[in-house]
Amino acid sequence: MATTRFAPAGEPSMLLPATVACGVFMTSLDQNVVVTALPGIGESLDRPPGQLGLLITVYVASLIVTMPLGGWLADRFGLRNVYCFALLVFASASALCGLSENMWMLVASRALQGFGGALMGTLGQVVILSSFPRDRTLKINMYISLAGQSGPLVGPLVGGALATYVSWRWIFYINIPIALTATLLAASLFPTTTKPVRTPFDVPGFLLVGSGMALLVFGMDSLAAKDAAAARIAMELVLAMAILTVAAFYCLRARNPLLDLNLLRIRTFRISFLTGGGLDTIGLSSVVFLLPLMFQLGFGMSAVQAGSLTFVAAIGSLLMRFFMPRLLNRFGFKRVLVVNTPIAALLVAGFALMQESTPAWIVLTYIFVFGLFRSVQWASTGNLAYSDIAPEQLARFSALYYILWQLAVAISVGLAAALLSLLAGGDQASVNDYRILFVVEGLITLCALLAYLRLTPRDGAHVSGHGQPLSTE
Repeated sequence: MATTRFAPAGEPSMLLPATVACGVFMTSLDQNVVVTALPGIGESLDRPPGQLGLLITVYVASLIVTMPLGGWLADRFGLRNVYCFALLVFASASALCGLSENMWMLVASRALQGFGGALMGTLGQVVILSSFPRDRTLKINMYISLAGQSGPLVGPLVGGALATYVSWRWIFYINIPIALTATLLAASLFPTTTKPVRTPFDVPGFLLVGSGMALLVFGMDSLAAKDAAAARIAMELVLAMAILTVAAFYCLRARNPLLDLNLLRIRTFRISFLTGGGLDTIGLSSVVFLLPLMFQLGFGMSAVQAGSLTFVAAIGSLLMRFFMPRLLNRFGFKRVLVVNTPIAALLVAGFALMQESTPAWIVLTYIFVFGLFRSVQWASTGNLAYSDIAPEQLARFSALYYILWQLAVAISVGLAAALLSLLAGGDQASVNDYRILFVVEGLITLCALLAYLRLTPRDGAHVSGHGQPLSTE
């Protein structure tokens, strides 16, 4: 497929990606900041922390259900208008979260947050790809991804500090000045559509995709938390898969579907985010769920001790992002993924070798190295995904990209929880159960290699600059 290179007239300001980074940071932060504040929220609202998992699940479900709307809204009302609207919704929802006086008001406000966050997430990528030539987007996206990677790193720390020393309400209030500042910048810097496309809204597609994905997210969450009867979980998951199957056939045949599955016909996108990227995302994401559990339930560590060890993976991911443009420029997407995938799979399986007596410095070093190679994998697939996407397909691509990502993470956690429960046989999982599961997850990650071997050395070269001098812009 021939790839179109484009850039708007005039040189866009570098404040534009900084504005997108603000949205990415807020969306990522609010997925992680609530966790450590749950005890304080429960005490304030007179609810036990165990009943507050819905605050996390409803946010993720709202993100996924709303993501398909981004492309249609941008085509209909203009990219700049919709992005500013998303920022204002997120700011308003954050204020309502902080003002909530009962559980259900907080749940509803979190759902509204997810709505705004979904639009920011899907349209932020469109803003970058429609404002800069493809040979510059790799480096720009690497720096923007630092904002997303910072969420898991600082979220628990910020949430814990504010909940302990100020009030849990401030974990939401801090979004307001950031969102309002980003709104002013977006209003003056972002591109806008001069002739909005008057495509009718796909109501059947939205109902099918939204209900199927919501059921899948809630089913996977119940599976991970083991807080529901097996029959109910099975019913949710079977019904979700049935609805999503119908939705897939509908979207492939509809004239103007809300979710454009025909984009999967583009080989580089299909490989980087389905046949290859889908598998390694499931395998690599499972570590975030399994490792803290093994440290706490298997090795007897406290939550603070486990967190102080596992967060170094995020530091490794952050640092590697600075070197990714040079790495991809030197070796290209295919060679990087073919070499890195077996290493990443081996590192996942290698967690099975850890023991309670393993020195802390070895554990820290290993987790840091894992973070480095995980970053290489995700940065490579994330940037290869859009390499052959045409300008007019950007909004639809972004919606599909983020939905597949969120679903892969949800499936990863749910699948890991189900396998762990199966291995434990209804009892508390032993250290050996975790070790077996890490090997299984490593094999799942390795299976992605079969897809990456189908890439060619020139795939994504106009994005990575492979075979050309590295741009210093």
